[in-house]
Amino acid sequence: MIEGERRQLTSIQGIVFLIIGLLLNAVGNGITVATNMGSAPWTASAANLANVAHAPIGAFLWLYGIVAAIFAAILIGHFDVRRFISNLAFVFLFGLIINYISQLFILLGMMQLPWYWRILIDLAGIVMIAFGISITQRIQIVLHPLDDVVVITRFKYFHGNATVSQLVNFMIPMLISLAVWAVTHELVALNVGTIVSFLAQGMIVGWADKHVFSQLVHRVTNY
Repeated sequence: MIEGERRQLTSIQGIVFLIIGLLLNAVGNGITVATNMGSAPWTASAANLANVAHAPIGAFLWLYGIVAAIFAAILIGHFDVRRFISNLAFVFLFGLIINYISQLFILLGMMQLPWYWRILIDLAGIVMIAFGISITQRIQIVLHPLDDVVVITRFKYFHGNATVSQLVNFMIPMLISLAVWAVTHELVALNVGTIVSFLAQGMIVGWADKHVFSQLVHRVTNY
């Protein structure tokens, strides 16, 4: 089935929308890292594991991507080589872009802003992330494996409810961070933005699906 009437996009249009979605997602993530007022739950949990293991955060984000890509294949019931490789390539390249953007914002003095401005900017970044995810999930040319899992579970198990699927997905990294805290009595990378992202990102994605480039609708034939 296809959700709603889908206007056929040309290859160029698909790429343009993909670039818009990726830029929103990357800039939003870069902002949340640069403000240090709370990153998305998966990023926060990776930071906590990295802090305990004294290892690069990128190693855990890459591990998350591999596990999520394998889990996505299990959910759809078959192994799609193109989907698996492209999604893992997304993880690698997207991480590099986020690192560059966050460093750029830090060099521009983001960390020197008053805390209340950093909170507002961080929240704007979270909204940008949700908008970007909404667009790339509807285009489905390439996705971060974690976002792929969210969109699969959303339509396969949660009747298209973006809020529920995102909350279920985010419960895992939140539990990881809490487990680290229980052992070490220390938490890093968790702040206002993390809580807002946990509670509201699914709702924002659902809103964006209807109001941001509303001509784009989800393809759910593979689920």
